[in-house]
Amino acid sequence: MEIRTDLALEAREMIDEKRSGSMKRNHALPEGMQVNSRETEYMTITNIDITSEAAEKTIGKKRGKYITIELKNPELNTTEVQEGVSKVLADEIHQFIAALGKKEPEIMIAGLGNWHITADSLGPKVIDKIVVTRHVKNMENVEIDGRLGSVCAVSPGVMGITGIETSEIIRGMISTVRPDILFVIDALASRKASRVNTTIQISDTGIIPGSGVGNHRMELSKEVLGIPVIAVGVPTVVDAMTLVRDILEKAGIKESDAILKEAEAKGTEEMVVTPKNIDIAIERMAAVISNGMNLATHKGFEIEEINEYLI
Repeated sequence: MEIRTDLALEAREMIDEKRSGSMKRNHALPEGMQVNSRETEYMTITNIDITSEAAEKTIGKKRGKYITIELKNPELNTTEVQEGVSKVLADEIHQFIAALGKKEPEIMIAGLGNWHITADSLGPKVIDKIVVTRHVKNMENVEIDGRLGSVCAVSPGVMGITGIETSEIIRGMISTVRPDILFVIDALASRKASRVNTTIQISDTGIIPGSGVGNHRMELSKEVLGIPVIAVGVPTVVDAMTLVRDILEKAGIKESDAILKEAEAKGTEEMVVTPKNIDIAIERMAAVISNGMNLATHKGFEIEEINEYLI
């Protein structure tokens, strides 16, 4: 049975599950893959670097950097926890901006997804809380806080609403605005229910909108758009068959794969599942990500201070 996930961390875990003997006991990694983790009070941060074609094929993810932030408090129900996660996210995002080597880079942020569907509305909700400044920076004889960067943001919608591929919209905007870097915010799919709305993945490999639920669209990446594309995503759904598999395994039913293969052979409809509190979870995660983006793109602010610029 194909297990669907957008998370590099889960793809790496699946490698371990398929191995046996000394390789599994020693946690041996494919050549060209490095994994490092660190703990904080509120989260676990795992860095996965894929640097070879062999590792790329083994893990099923493009070469590049993948940073996964796993929350220890999945509820995100205190200001202290939310701000702690936002600051770690800001530090990670800032490294990609600093790597450009520009004093005042032009930054574009795109929030992908369908704002009419709660589980797919993360991107647009993040954009609602981004402090945009490009229009003010381009005005003559206007004094603004020197700590503010040049940021623009867009929610391009989905092809079912606009009739236009997301990548076509973004490519047109890039040709006009000419940003130095693009950040793409999107909802992802996980193979584990425990990671839904509790995990943030950052990667420099771009993104294929809709790939997590089998609805592949045109890729957004440096190869396609000509500028660095950093994807920031949160799994908001889990594949139903994968969820059933986890439940069967936890119940000690060893024939879970055989049962699910039989169900698939009978034409079981593909479904994805999302938690009942998805609306609250999306609002909280959108606040965490937007605060992280604002702290990273505008220098020297505290969260309360930068949020005063929101209209």
